[in-house]
Amino acid sequence: MVRKNNSKQTIENILSISAKLFIEKGYDKTSMQDIVNALGMSKGAIFHHFHSKEEIFHSVMERQSDQIVEAVNLWLIQMHGLTAKEKLRGVIKRNLQALTEDKALTESNEMVDQATGSPHLVLAFMQEIVNKLAPVIADVLREGAKDGSIDTEFPNECAEVFLLLLNFWCDTNVFPGSLSVIHRRFLFLQYLMKKVGVDIVEDEMIELIVDFYGRKG
Repeated sequence: MVRKNNSKQTIENILSISAKLFIEKGYDKTSMQDIVNALGMSKGAIFHHFHSKEEIFHSVMERQSDQIVEAVNLWLIQMHGLTAKEKLRGVIKRNLQALTEDKALTESNEMVDQATGSPHLVLAFMQEIVNKLAPVIADVLREGAKDGSIDTEFPNECAEVFLLLLNFWCDTNVFPGSLSVIHRRFLFLQYLMKKVGVDIVEDEMIELIVDFYGRKG
């Protein structure tokens, strides 16, 4: 039992230190030797748990995506009693707030930014987020169909498309564009979601998001 706990702690240490390096130096400029030096471990000890830097990155992003899903589920529990539309609007607002205040969400966002030079890694994180979070959003959409606040026959597809557009197409680090371009993308996202019966993107949210990107530079 002690050995198992020690192994788990070692993995957590590797992931935490690696995440810090990926954010500070970028994925491509972080070497396995950098990770070894920062941890004060031998390469053999690290390779006992991970076979490559890419495997470490995938594990870091998997951990971050689990934390994001956990946070969204907690927000939904806290919004018990609201309509599905109100819950989803609340999730978007809290997500924006969390991007500037929550360490886990900020780290995952920064690591995706740093990995944009490695498209396969961005794709891997995209799949990770959609596969884990879309079912949660789809369940709320189905709830909305019952309470009358949402009107869509495609809850699964709407959830997937919404997450892809919101988290990747609307991210200028993945799809570069000026502030005016990002503004129009969010206006289109708002228009699209209304057309499919999922009116969850409010004008106020767009202004807050554009302001966030403006401050982010």
